[in-house]
Amino acid sequence: MLNEFEKTAVAGAAALAVLAAPAAVAAPTVKRLADNVYMMSESHYVSLVVVGDDGVLITDPAFASRAQSMKAAIAGITDKPVTRIVLSHEHYDHVGGTGVFPEAQVICHAACEAVFDLDVSGQVPGKVDVTFTDFLKVDFRGPTVNLHSYGPADGFGSTVVHLPEARVAFTADLYEHRSLTHGMWMDDDNYLAILRTLKALQGMDLRHAVSSHSDDTSVAIVDENVAFVEDLFALVGGEIREAMEAGGPMQVMRHLSMWPGELKLPGYAHWKGYDEHLPAHVRRMALSIFHGG
Repeated sequence: MLNEFEKTAVAGAAALAVLAAPAAVAAPTVKRLADNVYMMSESHYVSLVVVGDDGVLITDPAFASRAQSMKAAIAGITDKPVTRIVLSHEHYDHVGGTGVFPEAQVICHAACEAVFDLDVSGQVPGKVDVTFTDFLKVDFRGPTVNLHSYGPADGFGSTVVHLPEARVAFTADLYEHRSLTHGMWMDDDNYLAILRTLKALQGMDLRHAVSSHSDDTSVAIVDENVAFVEDLFALVGGEIREAMEAGGPMQVMRHLSMWPGELKLPGYAHWKGYDEHLPAHVRRMALSIFHGG
């Protein structure tokens, strides 16, 4: 039997194996979402492809071999070159492969650069051309592409890619479909910013909510996750309030290690990973509230 450290090491090794994917990968699945707007799905990663008047904008090529397969698939849609690459956030499994499109501008949240400076993976872009903080309308001759950041949600540079006319938005790593994210990936999640971002998606009048690891673009999935995060906030926030009233901050500190094993949300027991990963989500919510993320 593996202990918890060994389980984590195995899971981490599997993630690194994705980054070291072989030179050839399967052709992406391509789905048209609106005029000149497509999603490409391959190797458990999803990217937007937006065709403009004189070039193509893509999101999150992820790693070099996948970027090569994307490049071939894009050639089946248009002969225009990729001119813009928008990165959803700074995590290394999303930002690789930009070198496959050497003429493209790389665009990401300003917080990405400090993380890129610490790169030991060889995944990060060789250059970042455009950064933003809260909002950027991308300089792109085609469908309108707006970038929004509502705070450090998953990572520091969490970005919503919003195409208002197409009624499409793209995000990464903020939610899953009736499934709880594996606890090992939760350590830099700020649930307050995640909730703020998901509620912003609800206000965008979307036809498609594209998530970086799912082929299902139903907006109802966003609604379900807003409900889950609000319920988690109410549960954990109520416990923090009671602890503060009983004994102040030190009482909260005494309970932080106990709540993950004690607090339950039985209404979500049917979600995949509930028993295994709910404790990590309780912990992250408690730290998000009490430590501001």
